[in-house]
Amino acid sequence: NLNFMARRSMASADEYRAVLESAVEEYERLSRLIEAMLFLARADDPQAAIERRWVELSRLLECSCGYFEMLAEEKGVALQVSQQGPEPARQQVWADGALFVRALGNLISNALRYAPRGSTVMVSTQRLEADGSVLLEVSNEGPAIAPEHHEQLFERSFRVDGSRAGSALNSGLGLAIVKSIMDLHGGRVGVRSAPGERTVFSLYYPGAQNRK
Repeated sequence: NLNFMARRSMASADEYRAVLESAVEEYERLSRLIEAMLFLARADDPQAAIERRWVELSRLLECSCGYFEMLAEEKGVALQVSQQGPEPARQQVWADGALFVRALGNLISNALRYAPRGSTVMVSTQRLEADGSVLLEVSNEGPAIAPEHHEQLFERSFRVDGSRAGSALNSGLGLAIVKSIMDLHGGRVGVRSAPGERTVFSLYYPGAQNRK
């Protein structure tokens, strides 16, 4: 029966396409995981060097947030940026630009994942004029993180719950990468979270003359 064979052929093509798509997704997931592991291994090298210079803060924020605008829209979450302090357009940060974007991107992705539909993910910066340092915060209205997990969040392969499985960022390496980036900058990473309050992840970038 030609009609049966045609339908069977179409079904086989759809099944084949689904298998291929699944294989590609798995390949991409493993590739991201391997890349993340390699990054952490390089960051552990005492000789690891980064290219810090004064970079326009607004440009880095635009680059980081612009990448996630479509994802935020799909999830029904607003993504807002706020630069505090005088002359935002002229503010700079002493950092490796590519690593800054990566650390911020990991935090935004994480915030969007747990933000309820109809809520807002906030990205805010405060330039500490006295020493040239910058405090960056990413916050959402997602579920509170228990205090006993706050320090563990930045450990490699730690997960608060099983729902984090399924991607390189969710493998327990995303926040570990953020911490490694801040360590390379001589900075700090932190988190504040409590029931009924916004969960806030913070990054502190020291000024050029205030590295620790």
